[in-house]
Amino acid sequence: MSDTAKGRRLLFVISYHHACNDGALIALVALLPILADEMDLTYTEIGILGLGLMITVVVQLVVGRIADRAFSRYLLEAGALLMALSFVMVLFVSDFVGLFMAVISMRVGASFYHPVGITWITKEYAGPYLDTALGVQSGIGNFGVIASLATSGFLGEAFGWKMPCVLWAALNMAAVVLGVLLTEKGTPKSVEGSQRKPVDVRETLSKVSLYAVPLAAGGALYGVTTYYGPINLTAAHGWSAGMADLIFAVWLAVGTISSYYFGSISARFGRGKVVTIGYIGSVLGLIVLFLTSEWYLIVPALIAFGGVMFLTYPALFAMVSDVTSSEERGTAFGMVFAFQLGGGSAVVYLCGLIADRYDDPSYAFPVTAAFALASLVLFAFSKNGREDGGKRACDHSRLEESSRP
Repeated sequence: MSDTAKGRRLLFVISYHHACNDGALIALVALLPILADEMDLTYTEIGILGLGLMITVVVQLVVGRIADRAFSRYLLEAGALLMALSFVMVLFVSDFVGLFMAVISMRVGASFYHPVGITWITKEYAGPYLDTALGVQSGIGNFGVIASLATSGFLGEAFGWKMPCVLWAALNMAAVVLGVLLTEKGTPKSVEGSQRKPVDVRETLSKVSLYAVPLAAGGALYGVTTYYGPINLTAAHGWSAGMADLIFAVWLAVGTISSYYFGSISARFGRGKVVTIGYIGSVLGLIVLFLTSEWYLIVPALIAFGGVMFLTYPALFAMVSDVTSSEERGTAFGMVFAFQLGGGSAVVYLCGLIADRYDDPSYAFPVTAAFALASLVLFAFSKNGREDGGKRACDHSRLEESSRP
């Protein structure tokens, strides 16, 4: 099999893991309108479920460090297996405590994909194809979320909330099987035959921390929209769970399509502009969600919102890839998703408290919009320096790698 065919196969397998990972996580979120009635959940308890992301923050840092020291393709399979087992656990819970424990287990499993999968891609496809590869894996990951949002509510209403759990447990088991059968043993190209050198964690942190606030805002935009978007339409405006989930699946579908074109969009406009436009469009989308529940206003707003927001993720990942070397990439992306998920989970929890205070989940949207605007201001002030620094770091990294035997 040619190197091109192997490369495409590997990208598909890693991306399928992304789809199963993110799709499984959102399946439980999509079922929250049903579970809130079944288990009598408060908005604060929903916020606490979102706070479960914090366990992912800690575990991702550990997994990223492990990946740098002893990279193993089986780390992806380990995460997918734990995700599958967590959904089996969900089948036996009946209250908030049991649900929270299952969420914790699920979040540990979800901690494996990003520091391992994204790192593998940035090493395997280093060079001009990197932006395209990142866009593809992002798009396929979004497709898993779309499928989950579009089906979980309807399946939960038609067959009971346990049906989507069985489905996503099976899909994650399929990811384990595909990973074992279709990926070859070994390490990514960029580290094959090279001697690894230890990298100071503090040095990596100093590079990645420049992107901490924009990454946290990206996590908040995604988390708050998925946690409180559907439940706002069902609890406050009388929509069915299936229809509420479906309209946010449209949001994700548009984001998925745009992600596939990230490589060409980035080449034309630059990563900095992509992030800036993405956050401005996201803020406008949140304002619409706060002000109205009319479908003919929400749908076009979500289309624009999704089309620009989901481009910000591969843009920020590519920026981090530029300022870090291959030897520290696992640690770096562990930090990336620690900032993203940590910030997102904190805002999701805060929004739960505010929603309970006003008995209205729509108040989550202006809070998140304000945070996104603040992050955009910080990003705008430091963007040019970071992009120049990223280019210098990337050139320096490539020079180092080219000098190795």
